[in-house]
Amino acid sequence: MILVDLAQTILNGVLQGGVYAAAAVGLSLIFGVSGILNAAHGELIMLGAFTTYWLSHLYHVDALLTLPISFVLVGALGYGLQYFVLNRTLGRPLLLSLLVTFGISLVLVNVALRLWSADHRMMQIPYFQHSLLLGPFVIPLSRVVACVVGVGMVIGLSWLLAATRLGRKIRATAQDWEMARLLGVNPRTVYATTFAIGAGISGVAGSLIAFYAPVEPNMGLTYTLFAFAVVVLGGLGYTPGVVWGGLTLGVAQALTETYLESGLSLLVAFALLYVILRFMPAGIMGKGRAE
Repeated sequence: MILVDLAQTILNGVLQGGVYAAAAVGLSLIFGVSGILNAAHGELIMLGAFTTYWLSHLYHVDALLTLPISFVLVGALGYGLQYFVLNRTLGRPLLLSLLVTFGISLVLVNVALRLWSADHRMMQIPYFQHSLLLGPFVIPLSRVVACVVGVGMVIGLSWLLAATRLGRKIRATAQDWEMARLLGVNPRTVYATTFAIGAGISGVAGSLIAFYAPVEPNMGLTYTLFAFAVVVLGGLGYTPGVVWGGLTLGVAQALTETYLESGLSLLVAFALLYVILRFMPAGIMGKGRAE
């Protein structure tokens, strides 16, 4: 029984880790390309969660069909923020982009509070009320779908960066934006497009979280902290590393909540951050930026 409980806990952590990877990959992409650490990242996740909630609650749109809508709406917001605001911070000290995005996060949170209040809202999705039974293990269907879609987005983004013309433009701009500009690439547009993709994926991650967790305007801060932890664990700027970072954080939190106390999730994230920054600054895979 002890081994079954341990395996169930690890399985729960893996499923949560897949969602963490989706929530963090946009942050990793944006930092890897433009060097911007987005303190408003969690608020983009929050907007994606509310997009799914309101479309499902008010207009009875199927929850899964809201995912591309979240991507487009939050991605469009991200494009505008980068093109009109954050492009002005490029080449400046990192602290400037943190301050600007922190201000954006405050604006987004307060607008959300004004529009929707601080109430917690929970979606009721009929086909997600069931669980899969595999021997002694109970696997919530909502978390399985969220994990599979989340990891799928990370894989899809890695393919886009490695095998498409847009991906080559993004990688060229990240490596040397001046040379990319001489070759006909518009860095301003590439940075905005990259931010839009990262924001859109974050919006979808928020939609996935809304499948099984409460939605409220202040949820963004927690997911910003978790995303930063996952990105550091996987390696700053190394996009595929977020899968390993997400799984590490998810399993560590699941073990802590089962065998210690459920309120220690943030403590676990900060403890892992300290250990990685102290002993493996390039991340678990050793391929991130050691900054």
